[in-house]
Amino acid sequence: TIASHIASVTGRPFRIRRQQSVGGGCINRAVVLADDARAYFVKLNSVDRLAMFEAESEGLAALREAEAIRVPEPVCTGITGAQSYLAMEHVDLTGRLDGAQAGRRLACLHRCTATDFGWHRENTIGSTPQHNTRSRDWVAFWRERRLGFQLDLAARNGYGRALLDSGERLMSVLDGL
Repeated sequence: TIASHIASVTGRPFRIRRQQSVGGGCINRAVVLADDARAYFVKLNSVDRLAMFEAESEGLAALREAEAIRVPEPVCTGITGAQSYLAMEHVDLTGRLDGAQAGRRLACLHRCTATDFGWHRENTIGSTPQHNTRSRDWVAFWRERRLGFQLDLAARNGYGRALLDSGERLMSVLDGL
């Protein structure tokens, strides 16, 4: 099913010749699917995670538009059997990474700005929801939708007072940043 979907979206036949399980994150199973000419990195998870993959695919496309750092091209998302999937271009990361150059490109990505903070849709960090309601105020956005949300989650999950106190101190000085 995934190979057929890739072929349909790319307009080129794709018949799996090699399949290799690889690391791809702590919450997903990941495989590289390849024919004789192309390879795709595919993340797999339960059917109820399709929206997570759709948001990730859209996020990858947005990052690619910045043309600041190499980002794999998302190809397709879907459901096969009891699994949802995200297929993207496979980027070979076995070569030596130039840390300074990667840092400069990441800095370039962060120079791409907008008039407000957030995004047009909700997404996730791993399996944790990430709320993206837009705000014109960076401090308010960060305090409420990033740091504040994570601290609330930590409190609900029983993390100690020391972490919560540190987080509250940080939130109280965000304006100074």
